[in-house]
Amino acid sequence: MKSWISRRQLMAGSAMAAMAVVLTHQPVRAADWKDVVEAAKKEGSVTLYSSQGLDQLNDLAARFKKQYGITVQVVRGVDSDLLPKVEAEFSTGRGIGDMLITADLNTVKERNAKGFNVAPVGPSFANPVYDSKSRVPEGTYFESNAFVSAFSWNKDLYAKGIKDYPDMLDPALGNGKIGITIATTQALVDFYMYLEEMYGADFVTKLAAQKPRIYAGALPAGQAVISGEIAVASYGQPMIDAQAKGAPVGWGLPPKSWGARFWGQILKTGPHPNAAQVLADFIVTQDGQEAVARMNASALPNIKGAIADTSNVRPQDLSKLSAERVAAYQEKWRGLFMNK
Repeated sequence: MKSWISRRQLMAGSAMAAMAVVLTHQPVRAADWKDVVEAAKKEGSVTLYSSQGLDQLNDLAARFKKQYGITVQVVRGVDSDLLPKVEAEFSTGRGIGDMLITADLNTVKERNAKGFNVAPVGPSFANPVYDSKSRVPEGTYFESNAFVSAFSWNKDLYAKGIKDYPDMLDPALGNGKIGITIATTQALVDFYMYLEEMYGADFVTKLAAQKPRIYAGALPAGQAVISGEIAVASYGQPMIDAQAKGAPVGWGLPPKSWGARFWGQILKTGPHPNAAQVLADFIVTQDGQEAVARMNASALPNIKGAIADTSNVRPQDLSKLSAERVAAYQEKWRGLFMNK
């Protein structure tokens, strides 16, 4: 039997799934992987759903196309939009997306148990530096990299800048001068819990009293700082690119940073299963990490452009992030920030 992964094989059932899990922890023979790559090239494209930064995703797509000649259709969105989309595709069996990368680990684990995912079998997962034992914890979903949240400010609007989150309680930053990100996902709920752990149980309440503006994600909040719509953003990417382009912005990290690991999943219903395997393998190579981990934390050490590696990122405490606890915190968050 040939070892490349056809659509029929991916839908085959538990026996094939069990075999794939075994393959994840064993090097793929060079001849076998060559067959997967050739089948991927015939498929010609792969669709990636991701909540990672768009610049990083576009760079990943360009690098992948250069190496393999395969087009990556990037669908960038927030987890609260992408997760229901994947759920619908799985329930109907009519897949569009081939891979999902999300920071919502609880949902990843729940859906993995329901059979959403196919095990990655690429040779790069056998790289001991990547450490598949910890980064592919159940043999299917895999750690891609991690977002590390930075705060930022517009130097024209707030010249003294921000050294740590308590500086955002400055009365001069009240009435819409701070931008925050809505707590729509497990990861963002974890961010607000982190603020309370680090700066006191009443810190988020005090932040709400500043009457900040609410944004859908890190990218629009960052653009608002660059444009001068707000003076400070509490959550976002480092402003490295904006500074290089001459924007009047600064950015910083707190003494103990918060981050969220991104988890990649090869979706069982994807129409391009071989191309998805090759993309997953590429993501955990040096070239792939230089794309996805730029201005973020990398899953490999010494990656150019990364500001940390994932071993230094605070892990999520899933015992505090059950569906019930997340929903309860979101209700609290809405009461603080949206019901004014």
